Amino acid sequence: MPISTSALRPLLRLALVPGIGAARISALLARFGSADRVLGAGAAQIEALPKFGPELSARIAGASGAEGEERVRVALEAMERAGAVAISPDDAAYPDAFRHLSDPPFLLFAAGNLELLGRPAIGVVGTRSPSDYGLRATRSLAGELASAGFLVVSGMAKGIDAAAHAASLDAGAGTVGVLGNGIDVVYPPENRRLYARVRQEGLLVTELPPGAEPLSGNFPRRNRLIAALSEGVLVVEMGEKSGALHTVTCALELGREVFAVPGQIGAATSAGTNQLLKEGARLVTSAADVLEELRGVGSTVVPRPASSPKPGEELVAAPKPVPADLAPEEARVLSALASEPRHVDDLAARADLAPSNVLAALLGLELRGLVESLPGKHFRRT
Repeated sequence: MPISTSALRPLLRLALVPGIGAARISALLARFGSADRVLGAGAAQIEALPKFGPELSARIAGASGAEGEERVRVALEAMERAGAVAISPDDAAYPDAFRHLSDPPFLLFAAGNLELLGRPAIGVVGTRSPSDYGLRATRSLAGELASAGFLVVSGMAKGIDAAAHAASLDAGAGTVGVLGNGIDVVYPPENRRLYARVRQEGLLVTELPPGAEPLSGNFPRRNRLIAALSEGVLVVEMGEKSGALHTVTCALELGREVFAVPGQIGAATSAGTNQLLKEGARLVTSAADVLEELRGVGSTVVPRPASSPKPGEELVAAPKPVPADLAPEEARVLSALASEPRHVDDLAARADLAPSNVLAALLGLELRGLVESLPGKHFRRT
């Protein structure tokens, strides 16, 4: 169960000390046994601990006074406005994956459905400035993975993150947004509607106390939580120096699978993802690639027809019209496809394109319903 207000007050007094951090709080609790005992200790006792200088020790000792109480009052009011609760490692709702981190969150602040934390999850991350291709890929892949039973976890940033959250919600599967700011702070401001929707239909979580601003140093710590909650991390579009790379690093350190969507050669938004593929990330052109890796061969997303055929009838799909706005490479790949399956290497030879460009074009065509992906990197025209 979430922490009661009376039990939360001394914990908040510590969490709200400027510059303290989860590691120092853990050290204090290990030394003194409880938050109340920490607050009852003198500055000299605290300063005797490693990495506790006189200034920080004085701030911690002073947290038991009027200034500390005022910070707690403001934080509790902010939590009430946000409809948020706090959970600790002693709570059953606290994710087991966080308990195995070298620096687990001291407190988690959450708004929404806590039961989502127990579901199988996939992290979906990428650039804040995606291309139309990247947005289409995100919506398709996140939506299908959500429909297949995976909870989509991301960082509530604009771009790929926001598209992944929205697609999961549209699939009716909920989503978890891990924040790099306080539970009562909306960042970026243009995601205000998405915040409200995730709070209502999914879950927002953060280890940062109410009122915490989105400082740059917060986001690497947020990224380790995204990786920890996920069985694997899917990178859709990522530049060479994207912050999403830190999430990938955390995922690898935690033994999670890393997946990447191929992008067009030379596109800045795909430079990072294409490099991940060179380094051994699992190439993804459909949700089935992720499902097969995490759930085994044969696991796939099977689209259900809008209506079932009557006895003696076959359900035949009408041929898809060819869009006039296909990119040149997509048009070349589409021309190389046929109703029978063809391997990606065969398509590359027929279209006179590099296999990575063919895969990128195939994903765009698949998102538009013009191509069907089959096992073994085979594709056919719908």
